[in-house]
Amino acid sequence: MRWTTITSDHLKSLGHGSIVDRARAIAVGALDPVSEAIADATARVRRAVSTGNVLDADPTTVPDSLKLVAIRLSLFALMERIGLPLSEDQRQTRRDDISDLNRITDNRTKVELPDNPDSSAEMQATGHAIEALNVHNRQTRRKDLNGL
Repeated sequence: MRWTTITSDHLKSLGHGSIVDRARAIAVGALDPVSEAIADATARVRRAVSTGNVLDADPTTVPDSLKLVAIRLSLFALMERIGLPLSEDQRQTRRDDISDLNRITDNRTKVELPDNPDSSAEMQATGHAIEALNVHNRQTRRKDLNGL
């Protein structure tokens, strides 16, 4: 599979089970903060990929090449939620991850094709086309001015 659904097990497999467990322990309400962090990170990665790439039909998947980016974005969000400060290396990694996503958004980097392409999804336009509305027809044309 070239696209993967991120789960809390992915976060725990990188040795961050204590962050996941602590976020769930201090959660208030019915929403699972881990699932929310993963959903937000997945949406951020898919939003970046959607410009110039084909998305997978499953909205919970991310390209394998960006799986670690999505996992780190989720973990960093959970760390902030539980009040655990990011180290300087983690802040730099987050900046690098955001920079990578911005390069993909700017259509300078392509990702792997999805396993199950979404044929109904619309690709976002990458150009900066401007459509003028309410434009009046010009009364004077270049040929009418005779070189003036």
